Amino acid sequence: MPVTRDDVVFAYRMFLGRHPSTEECETWSATPTLADLRKAFVTSEEFQSILGSLGITPQLRLPQILAPLKIEAQVEPAMEARLLDHVTATWTALGDDRPHWSVLSSDAFLPENMQANASLFYESGASDVDLIVNILDRHGLKPANLPCMVEYGCGVGRVTPHLAAVFSQVTGVDISATHLKMAKQQVAKRGCQNVELRLARAPEFGMTEPCDLWFSYIVLQHNPPPIIAMILRRAFEMLLPGGLAIFQVPAYARGYKFNLAAYLAKPSAVGEIEVHCIPQPVVFQLAREAGLDILEVREDLAMGPPSAWLSNTFVFRKTGGPQ
Repeated sequence: MPVTRDDVVFAYRMFLGRHPSTEECETWSATPTLADLRKAFVTSEEFQSILGSLGITPQLRLPQILAPLKIEAQVEPAMEARLLDHVTATWTALGDDRPHWSVLSSDAFLPENMQANASLFYESGASDVDLIVNILDRHGLKPANLPCMVEYGCGVGRVTPHLAAVFSQVTGVDISATHLKMAKQQVAKRGCQNVELRLARAPEFGMTEPCDLWFSYIVLQHNPPPIIAMILRRAFEMLLPGGLAIFQVPAYARGYKFNLAAYLAKPSAVGEIEVHCIPQPVVFQLAREAGLDILEVREDLAMGPPSAWLSNTFVFRKTGGPQ
């Protein structure tokens, strides 16, 4: 539902105990959904200050001392196939039913709301390119130094055309055929001549040629940990010497665990978005095996404030052969 002025007034009175100014009403009435409005108020400095004055200390960050997670990240090939079938079925259903919402899960991007919000959705992809260019700049690199890039989890083409404007050759990969069809339309609409789109299927996951840069954001987390490991192993293998991997994935979640037998025993919930994580030591081990150096590991806000989830953006560089 779109946010109304009455919703904003109610939020101010409920969360902040005061009436908003006319300017505040106008500003917050532009919030896409009620869920977005609620999140903004709950995480605001003013609301946190009120909680503090009441002696309430919200857990806004995970503590420094964390118990190790119990996660099975390696499984037998037969079990890998079952996991892959489940992920493929889920994202095929999401691509068919709620393609844009499955990329950015806001009510504004449900099918019935997309006509009014298409521009907002597709232009948001520019921020991913800004992130990449900023990271490259910190390491003395330019897009021209890494001409062939892979965008893993390109979805409906939200980011792909923005990447195509900066990199010489872009390969977009996605598990959903419907997503890829829509991405193809978006790429054509933007007049991109340097984009190739591929379907992600094991064991190559759509990555069949070496690349200079591998990028993935808010994608890997929707795969069970063994599949995340498989994707990363393949991506690292296909990096050219001197190539970079820039990707985001949650490394910790309060109360999270992954047991393969228990996971496969659950009733299949095809069409529902799952969120998983993979421990940092597993990611680092995969990088070492592929001959990658660690350039950066930064906590990010891809999963929202880190009160329950810890998400990292990793930057690795391939310097030589496997170790």
